[in-house]
Amino acid sequence: MNYKFTPILAVAVSLMGLTTAVAEDSVKEVLVCATQEIHVCALHEPCSQLNPKEINAPDFLKIDLKKMEITGRRYDGTYGTLAIDKKTLLPKLLLLQGVNAEPEELEDGLAYSVAIHVDTGRMAASVTTTETVYSLVGACHAL
Repeated sequence: MNYKFTPILAVAVSLMGLTTAVAEDSVKEVLVCATQEIHVCALHEPCSQLNPKEINAPDFLKIDLKKMEITGRRYDGTYGTLAIDKKTLLPKLLLLQGVNAEPEELEDGLAYSVAIHVDTGRMAASVTTTETVYSLVGACHAL
């Protein structure tokens, strides 16, 4: 399977959860995150499981909720940043969403959505392009 994947998409695919309290003022501003599983489904191809190395994704990510950005050092040593366009806090979930309209190697951009359980730090996320969906699970810890 040949995946059309950019460094920005690799950063987005590695989004994780956090451990923090529910109240808006007690959600920590900076989180460190690690991917546990990545699954990819491409148009007209069966879904498969990947590891971060296969797609040059970061092993660890920093989510800065004050700056509204996600940064990470990819497997090849380069860094990438992705803007968080929307943050929503529900009683048990922190939701992050964003769109990147201009990744260099993607014609149509990408969109992502992350649901993070605020008590356990577990999360589920998706990153989509026009023909590919990346689903992932992982966990984060507030710094």
